[in-house]
Amino acid sequence: MLLRRTTQTLILSALLMAPLTIRGQKQSQLTCALLDRSHTAQFISYERASASDVYFRLHNNTSCPIVIETDDQAPIKSGPGRFVHLHYLVHDRRRQSLRVAYGWGDSSYTLEISSGDSVTFAVPMSQVSKHLDLAVPFNYAWDGDVLNAQAVGGVRHLVYFLWDTLPLSVRKRP
Repeated sequence: MLLRRTTQTLILSALLMAPLTIRGQKQSQLTCALLDRSHTAQFISYERASASDVYFRLHNNTSCPIVIETDDQAPIKSGPGRFVHLHYLVHDRRRQSLRVAYGWGDSSYTLEISSGDSVTFAVPMSQVSKHLDLAVPFNYAWDGDVLNAQAVGGVRHLVYFLWDTLPLSVRKRP
């Protein structure tokens, strides 16, 4: 019995010490580090407001790519800060509820945001004026590119933008 338990322990130890491989990548290739230590790994910043929309930027502040869900088959603009029709959720702190912000339509696509890259997205002023926080679902690239922001279960990460961090001039709009 003791010999069997020791053998099992050695086999388990050998497995734990073996290089982790995910989709052909070794663990050293999957190390994900912060690029700018003054910010969180992913964050949303306020960009500007128009009469009808508030524009935000989703930043990937890590050395590894993330995947988001959009209505766009391809980004409208290429390069850092490109505009996308991002799928986002709204969070009502008073009711502790998280829900889809608008009708996302029948088609959804995924977009990979590279290390240090960002995308810009718009939120209708009507959503912002309801005192709701934004939550953007994303996956790390190694989680896979299947991301269903409305689904329950599976791997899903969220990055939040809190309503009360908007400029006062935007929060006071009707």
